Amino acid sequence: MVRYTDVFTQLVRVEIELWNGLDAHLEATTGVSLATFQAMSAIRSSRGAARVQDISAELAITVGATSKLVDRLERDGLATRSAHPNDRRSSIVALSDRGATALAAADGAAEAHLRAVLGNALADDRAEDLLAELTALRAGARELSA
Repeated sequence: MVRYTDVFTQLVRVEIELWNGLDAHLEATTGVSLATFQAMSAIRSSRGAARVQDISAELAITVGATSKLVDRLERDGLATRSAHPNDRRSSIVALSDRGATALAAADGAAEAHLRAVLGNALADDRAEDLLAELTALRAGARELSA
């Protein structure tokens, strides 16, 4: 019988090792941290403009942490923040031209690095299966924590 604490521990350890390796690679090759890359990717996945709450939900971090992350993106010229047209309490975050360029470079570097690291252990079809399983796990975890 499987111990789900063992499954959880392995998931966490793999995530930490992959995060640390990719973060170091991105910093060395593009000057972009993995946290910055993740935030810019979340903005891009929202068709290029997102509320802080949308980014927070995508990254599974607090709104406060997301707001600080967006402050850094804005300070570094990677994103812009403007008033939400329908909600005065909210703002819209969009990638700047510099942010879009940085994201494209980081995206290519991340894909190449992860293909080298994960591709050694997983063929493409197994990687697709793993992606589907992880997506289902995340959806289930979100349901339980909602």
